[in-house]
Amino acid sequence: MNAQQVILDSRLVHVRELRTEVARLKAENLALRTANDELSHHMDLALVAAEDLRSLSDGGRLHVWDGWNLVLGADKQAETPEGLIALARRRLEENPADRIWIVFDGPRENSRNEGRLRVSYTGGSGLHRADRFICSFLRMARFRGDVSRIEVWTNDKDFARDVKRLKS
Repeated sequence: MNAQQVILDSRLVHVRELRTEVARLKAENLALRTANDELSHHMDLALVAAEDLRSLSDGGRLHVWDGWNLVLGADKQAETPEGLIALARRRLEENPADRIWIVFDGPRENSRNEGRLRVSYTGGSGLHRADRFICSFLRMARFRGDVSRIEVWTNDKDFARDVKRLKS
């Protein structure tokens, strides 16, 4: 092995290190871009929900439901999202001062409003997007002093513990 071969081998190792670093940075960039898109969309949903919270009548409550948990969880409240929405409509008929916001994880961001009922899909991918989004909304409501007017319905014990912590 001569000096030239040592130099070439050293450069080859360096190029491999650079390729590895570039791949790591590309993955990090993609993760940050995805998180930024999620936050941007969540900001839109949170602003709309904050307006719902602000416009509640005296004695009214904003009920935030963990959609898929109530449909697919061990203690199902409905068999389908449509069934959960029907349940929400019935609850709203019984409680005219309240609003209900059902938050589902979903690959495409989407939201629709039917009077005092809002149904939202978080968009994006990954686990617990609705949980993270609801927790962020609770933090915002706590800063505004409105968190006591929010009730979260979930059967997820870990998420319920986070909600309790954020509301206290």
